[in-house]
Amino acid sequence: MSVIDEFKKLSQEERFKGWPLVGEIDKMPKIPYFGNTIKYTLRTGNGNEEYTSIIRQFGWVVVFGITKDGKVITLCQWKPGVNCASWELPPGGIGNLLSGTPLDEIESRTKEAYLKETGYGNGNWNYLGNILIESGKYRGASPADNGFKAHLFIAEHLEFIQNKREPNPNEVMETIMVPIEEFREVLESGLFLEESAVACAYKALIKLGKLQWM
Repeated sequence: MSVIDEFKKLSQEERFKGWPLVGEIDKMPKIPYFGNTIKYTLRTGNGNEEYTSIIRQFGWVVVFGITKDGKVITLCQWKPGVNCASWELPPGGIGNLLSGTPLDEIESRTKEAYLKETGYGNGNWNYLGNILIESGKYRGASPADNGFKAHLFIAEHLEFIQNKREPNPNEVMETIMVPIEEFREVLESGLFLEESAVACAYKALIKLGKLQWM
């Protein structure tokens, strides 16, 4: 049995369907920039335990974008929760994203947000899948969802089309253009740490043949 088959078999066992819900899920106050919180009780091996999760309807997307001259578009950004300069990939939020939104709509909204954020567009776009961010705390766009997804894309041969938008008054952000041949050094620097950006970068570099199994 392959390890993939082993995981699939385990994931179908009754115990991995989770602890039963006790009572109803209570909708709690909204957290600015995140979404509503929900409070619920599960009957666990320790008895009834209370949990709080965040319902986040805000769509999150990360793009490993490469310009025609071989530069990867990255961001140096300060955020309140991180409280330091964070090295990231644009565009970030693309507005509310409900469960089951078609991929073509996600891609269309991503391209629009990316153009506004960076000034670059066109090129060849490919979907790299998604990862779950803070899966122990977030429940996606509804209580029935299985976690908050970050959608990952690679975009090659991007062209400069228009000036990027000015940062909002509550944003601290600058663009850094990284030559693709230097991106290994970026990953090894220990400075490029935002989880969805790291995952997107590795997936993109593997797809481009820049990283490979030895």
